[in-house]
Amino acid sequence: MFDRIFIKENKISDTSVDLGKLCEALLFYDKTDFLLDKFTVSQFVKSIDLEKLKEYISNGLINLHIRNSAIAIIRIPKKKKLGVGPVITKSESFNLSPFINQSYLEILGDKRQASKKTDEFLELCSPLEYTKGFQNILESECEDAILLTSQLKIYLNSYLPQLELSSLQLTIEDKIDTPMGVPGYIFNSNFDLDALNEKYSKLLPADHSLDWSSFLLNSNESSGDINIASQFNAEIYTDMMHYPYIQDRVEDVMKKISKSKDDITTFENIILEQYKPIRDSINSGEKSFTDFTAILDKSLKFKKWLKEVENDSSLLGQYYDAVTKESWIDKKAIKATRFGFFNALGILGDILAGGIPIGTCKQKLQMHRKW
Repeated sequence: MFDRIFIKENKISDTSVDLGKLCEALLFYDKTDFLLDKFTVSQFVKSIDLEKLKEYISNGLINLHIRNSAIAIIRIPKKKKLGVGPVITKSESFNLSPFINQSYLEILGDKRQASKKTDEFLELCSPLEYTKGFQNILESECEDAILLTSQLKIYLNSYLPQLELSSLQLTIEDKIDTPMGVPGYIFNSNFDLDALNEKYSKLLPADHSLDWSSFLLNSNESSGDINIASQFNAEIYTDMMHYPYIQDRVEDVMKKISKSKDDITTFENIILEQYKPIRDSINSGEKSFTDFTAILDKSLKFKKWLKEVENDSSLLGQYYDAVTKESWIDKKAIKATRFGFFNALGILGDILAGGIPIGTCKQKLQMHRKW
């Protein structure tokens, strides 16, 4: 517990990095992996001193990643129907060098120094890629009607929570070739998406309509989150919309792995009664990352306590009191907090490494119970 966390969804908005979340992760976890993107890298560069960053990376406290590929959904019309399918893409938009350089230029006012700092920053970052064969996993999941039916219920209920979906059925009508060399799929359901859009137009977000592309992207992204978590054997902090999809994918697997299920239950029940919030203070601008570094440096000699926490919230409280004593955090008002990250995804590494999609594994377990 508290071994490693991968922060994938790291932005508060398109222009602001969730630096407070990073600070909390660094304080409580042995290792923190952080995915930068074009929206957040500028704020990250401006908020954290490069030399301090080098120090934390050198001692293994933090690892920075830049996306090298992403999941996209292709749309292929066929006979008045729409085929959709996942593809792992690469893009020049993943190149963060211009954003980093511009940030250092604003800080330093010198083009040569900005270019030098940009190179130094990029040397600290590792490319993030999905595992080999992940494209095949996504395609296999697109042919798994059991998995997709379950995921479609989550998708529809995320926008229409009162909709009764117990009778929902999904069928895979056709598999079609696409110009990109990957298959597309024509899906159908007894709950017609166009009809739902029309009937519940006032309840849906103004900028969103229910469609197969959106559904498939949500489902595929949750598979991608599992892939990343399993690569790093880490908990993952990602878009909150992805968690129901992830939980659905691994629920049956977790039931068969009793220790992991126990760990999830235990971790969700840890409440730190005497917590004094860091995240709010950092994100509001009241305190900076520089203000936080003294606390983080002090925490390193106490990190061994976290190895012994398990379900002992008193040890967690003692650790937090020790590292924040006589600091600006010590003067903050108490606000009890619950640690409820979903932390068993790393267990699935062997499954994904073997090329078995979560949906397929789910079917296998259901078959085993029948015997």
